[in-house]
Amino acid sequence: MYTQSIVAGLLSIAALTSAAPLTARTQSNAYPSSNDTSISPAPPSVQAQPIASILPDFTSQYTASTGAIDFHTSRGLVSRSPQNGGADITTLVTFELPEQYANNQCQLVFDFGSDSSSSVTGTGKAQLFTSLAPADQDTSTWPSGNLRNQNLGTIQVNAYGRATWEAGSGPGASSNGQFPCSAIAGKIYGGEVVPVGDVDTISWAAGLGDGPKILVW
Repeated sequence: MYTQSIVAGLLSIAALTSAAPLTARTQSNAYPSSNDTSISPAPPSVQAQPIASILPDFTSQYTASTGAIDFHTSRGLVSRSPQNGGADITTLVTFELPEQYANNQCQLVFDFGSDSSSSVTGTGKAQLFTSLAPADQDTSTWPSGNLRNQNLGTIQVNAYGRATWEAGSGPGASSNGQFPCSAIAGKIYGGEVVPVGDVDTISWAAGLGDGPKILVW
């Protein structure tokens, strides 16, 4: 049931996104592709290694108090504090998964440790949402509610290593972020990383391996 929920959220993005194809960015140290395209119904084993690691094509910052988007930034930032006057910052990410992975299993993860400039303070928690449409330019008039769609769940970000899903927080948590790649392969889709708690700051360099990514198994 939960896997169906996360797939439904991702499919809703694909249906509403009609932008021109992007060039998917694959992590520089990604594992080589495999000719085995079968889907295993079981979760990947601890010893298994992904055949690809897909980073966002675009990372953008959204300021909740003004609706402004700083498009295609060099850093992802999730920020909230009692002193910011409601100017919470969330991060919007845009992915495109190559069609070649349509028969594989995918997993949404959030990693830290590839870059020394990444940091986490406060609660270190974030909610992950799908978006009805990805950001595609700088703007000061992003729609109210930020086109936020399905809440996939809450993650606890670790200073080093992989974030853990908070049990019971959403379909992403219940499936450990796993879903069939066929739901999004060959399509452009967006997501949002949102702060949790009164004091929360999570910062990472875009394109260097830290932050949200999709693993292909």
